[in-house]
Amino acid sequence: MDFSGEVAEWQRNVSEGKAGNSRRHAVMEALEVRVGKSYLDVGCGGGHLVRELGNAAGTEGRVVGIDSSPQMLENARAVCQGLTCVKIIEGNAAQIPSDDAEFDGLAVIQVYEYVEDVSAALEEARRVLKPGCPIAIVSILWEHCRFYGAERKLNEQINEAWRAHCFHQMLPLELPPLLEKNGFGSLTRTNISFLDTALHAGSTAYYLSKLIAKFAASQGVSEEDANLWLSQLSDADKEDRFGFVNFPVLCVATAI
Repeated sequence: MDFSGEVAEWQRNVSEGKAGNSRRHAVMEALEVRVGKSYLDVGCGGGHLVRELGNAAGTEGRVVGIDSSPQMLENARAVCQGLTCVKIIEGNAAQIPSDDAEFDGLAVIQVYEYVEDVSAALEEARRVLKPGCPIAIVSILWEHCRFYGAERKLNEQINEAWRAHCFHQMLPLELPPLLEKNGFGSLTRTNISFLDTALHAGSTAYYLSKLIAKFAASQGVSEEDANLWLSQLSDADKEDRFGFVNFPVLCVATAI
């Protein structure tokens, strides 16, 4: 997917809302962030987690955020301005521009499902992590991510088009053998799912519905039908019968 333009703005709003805050909090706890340690955020996006990692690691620590999007890198640098321990650089999950065994913790929030070869990305993650240190991965069970309130047939048409947005629909269930193969152990998985029952500018559902409609229109769904879907969701919200269920999962493992 192209995460530039208005899509980047929608992503920023999600990151700054309930869903983004809860994921960052879960990752920070999983990494057991400490002053003076070094951390890497793979696919750092707008830099919100990097900023929190930088604040926690302090001036004696070191935090690196990498992303392949020039716009996201620019946004992240702006968000992290003034944090001397933070460095934002271009890179991606399969080619991390860092030395071996450089980091005390590694975060990957909603990135690996967009990477075709997750095994290669995990191998690279293991390379840059110190032995005994954690990787915290947030990914979504996309087959269970659903909007409620639109007409059923149209809703399924939109859902089917959305499947093409990433390589891995159910990555949390694919990760255990991939992590073991690439030098990680002690895997835990934690459900951090949530429910939105309102469609407004403070909800994840509001921005994700716009993103999904835009993407569906790029996959052969007519713009008329994509807009009709959005309109039906809005009507459902006004009639108090709207719902959105999302199933992020936090997977944490340790570099062996």
